[in-house]
Amino acid sequence: MLTPEEFIRINDERNKERRRKYDPITGEGCDSCERMSFSALELGWYDYQVPKDCYEEKIFQDLYECGFSIRTYLHRLGLRYTRVNLEEVKREIIRARCKHDFEYAAASFFYIKDKNPLNLKPILFRLNRGQRRLLKLIYKYDKAGLPVRIIICKRRQVGFSTLVQLYMAWKQLFVLNMACSQVVAHVENQARIIRGMYSNMIKRLPAWLLNLPDDTKLKLSPYEKATKTQIIKEIGCRISVGSSEKPDNLAGDDVSMVHFSEVGLFKSTANNKPEQLIQTIQGGISYAPNTYIFYESTARGVGNFFHTEYLRAKKGESDCEAFFSPWFDKDDDVLPIDDYYAFIASMTDYERWMFDQGATLEGINWYRKASKGQKDKWRWKSEQPTTDVEAFQSTGRRLYPQDDVMRLRRGCIEPKIIGEIYGDKTYGPESLVNIKYRSEPGGNLKIWFEPDHRPDRQCNDRYVVIVDIGGTSDHSDRSVICVIDRYDMTHGGVPIVVAEWCGHIDHYLLAWKAVQIATIYNNALLVIESNTLETEQTEGDHFEYVLDEIAYHYDNLYCRVDAEKIEMGFEPKWGFHTNKSTKRMVCDHQKKALRENMYIETCSDAVDEHDWMEIKKNGSIGAVEGQHDDRHITRAIGIWVCYDYLNTPRKVVPRSARAKAMTKVIGMTTI
Repeated sequence: MLTPEEFIRINDERNKERRRKYDPITGEGCDSCERMSFSALELGWYDYQVPKDCYEEKIFQDLYECGFSIRTYLHRLGLRYTRVNLEEVKREIIRARCKHDFEYAAASFFYIKDKNPLNLKPILFRLNRGQRRLLKLIYKYDKAGLPVRIIICKRRQVGFSTLVQLYMAWKQLFVLNMACSQVVAHVENQARIIRGMYSNMIKRLPAWLLNLPDDTKLKLSPYEKATKTQIIKEIGCRISVGSSEKPDNLAGDDVSMVHFSEVGLFKSTANNKPEQLIQTIQGGISYAPNTYIFYESTARGVGNFFHTEYLRAKKGESDCEAFFSPWFDKDDDVLPIDDYYAFIASMTDYERWMFDQGATLEGINWYRKASKGQKDKWRWKSEQPTTDVEAFQSTGRRLYPQDDVMRLRRGCIEPKIIGEIYGDKTYGPESLVNIKYRSEPGGNLKIWFEPDHRPDRQCNDRYVVIVDIGGTSDHSDRSVICVIDRYDMTHGGVPIVVAEWCGHIDHYLLAWKAVQIATIYNNALLVIESNTLETEQTEGDHFEYVLDEIAYHYDNLYCRVDAEKIEMGFEPKWGFHTNKSTKRMVCDHQKKALRENMYIETCSDAVDEHDWMEIKKNGSIGAVEGQHDDRHITRAIGIWVCYDYLNTPRKVVPRSARAKAMTKVIGMTTI
C-alpha cells in the first residue's frame, strides 16, 4: 500500500512526463524513432533533431560534407548564394525530411478538422500522447523493413483513425507514390468520411513538396469512372472505400495498405462473416515490407471477430501486434486537485487500481466526476477503459462482475512447464506405469506448480482434478483437465490452480490422461464431468463403460451416489453430472468465490472465460457467442468440490513424528 507521499511523488513524475516538451518541427521530445542533430548557419544554427534515416538522402549527406553550410553547398554546385537558390535548397531539405519524418510532415502540412466545435478552421495535425505511442509501434516494424500488422483497441475520440489514415497517405505521397490503399468500415458512409480526411488534406498540400509545379492543384478524382476508387493522377496512387456490409465490392483491388475501421461493428450473418471479408482482402496483400494492415476499433463486447483477433494477437498467435489505449492516454481528461492528501484518503480500491495502471491523480479526479452521470457503469468502463480486459465487456447481463474478474486476474502467472505427460502406454493400466512429464514446445500440459511430495506437507484430499470433456476436432469444444491444490486451506488460505491440460483428444485417451495427472498429484480426487460420456455421442465417440473401467484401476474417483447406497446394492454413478440445476449451483458458488477471493487462478485464459460468461435471454448460463467455457466449468465445479463436497484438508503427521510426539507426552505424564 502506497503512502500519500509515495502517491504524490509518483504523480509528480507522471505529470512531469506528460508536460515534457513536444515539438515535431524541431524534433524535441520526438522519441518515436532514432534521431540525429541537424543544423545550418542559414537556418539560424538551430539544433534540429531529425530521423537518422534522413542522412540517407543526398541533400543531408552533401550538407554534412559542407559543414552544414548552405552557402558552401551552393558554391560547390557552382551556384550563387541568392534568395531564390536558398529557398530551393530549403525546399529540398524539407522534401527529404518529409520522406522520413511523419511527425514533422504532419505538423507542417497536414491539415485536419479541429474536434473543437467552436473552431471551424482546419488545424495542423500534431500527435497527442496516445498517437505517439502508436506511431512508435508502427515505426518499430516499418523502419526495420518489416510488414506492419497492428490491431488497435482504443477508447473513443483519441484520433487513432486519423493517425492510421494520414500515415498511409504520407507513405503514398512521399515514399510509395504508386501504392494503393483501402478503407473498410462497418458502413460505406463511414469509410467515405475517413477518405474525406485524405481529400481535405491534399487540397492544402503544397505541390512543390511532391516535386510538382507550384500551381498544381492536388485532388482525388474518380478512377475509371468508379466513385468508390479514387486516384491522385499526378502521382498515381489510388484510395478505395468499402464496407463490411457489401464485401463483394472489395474483391480484386490491388492494394498494399488497408485500414479496417471500427471492426467491432462488423456484423456476422449467415452469408457474410467478417473473417471472410478480411481474408479476401488480406489474400491480395503479400507479407512483405511496405505493406500495412491496421484494424482499429473501440471494443464492442466479447466473442465477436474483433475481440477474438485482438486476443490472438495479444497471445502471439497471429501476425498482428495488439495495441491498447487506456482512457488516460488523452491529455485533456484531467481536473486539478486542491488538496492531494484529502483526495488520496478518499480514493476507492478501484481508483487506487487505476493509479497502479498509470493514471494520474488529476486524471482519476476527472474520471470520478465524469462517471457520476453514467447510469450504465459497465458501458462507461467499456467506453473509457483502464485496461483492454475492461474494454471488452459484453453486456449488462454479465455473469461475473467486472471488478471480481479483475481481481481474479491478479493471480495469473506464466507456467513453469509447458509440455506433455506420458506413461508406458497411452491408455489402460499400463499408462499408469512410469508416469513422467516433460517440457515440449506447443504442449497441451501447463504446470504452474509441480506435484508436492514432501512428507511435511502431506494432507488428506490435498489435490482435486476436474475434467471437462470436449470434442475431437479443431472446431469443437476443447477437453480440459484442471488441477487444484488445497494445501493452503489447512491454515486458513485458499485453493490455487496448479496445472492444466487443454486440447482435442479421443475421449478414451483423455480419461486415462486424467488418471495419469491425478496419480502424479498424490492420487487426487478425480472429478470427471460425465455428461458427454453419458448422454452424447460426440463426433462418433461413445464410451458407456469408460468410468467403470477407470474406477476398477483408480480408487479416488468422484461418485454422486452415497457409499451407503452402493453398499445397499445401488449402482455407482461416477462423475459430476452437469444439468440446468447443477450448473446454476456451481456457477452461483463461483460468483461467491470470486466475490470473496476464495481461490487463486493462475491461468489468464481461464480468467478470459470468466469474463465472457453471461446470462442468456432464456435464463441459461453460457459463454458469449463464438467463445468457449471449458476452462471456466472446470473451475466452477472444482471450487465447489473444494468447499462444499470435501472437508477442510488436514495435515497428515508422518509416522516418525507421531511416535516422537507420543513419547514426549508419555514422558511429561511420567514426570
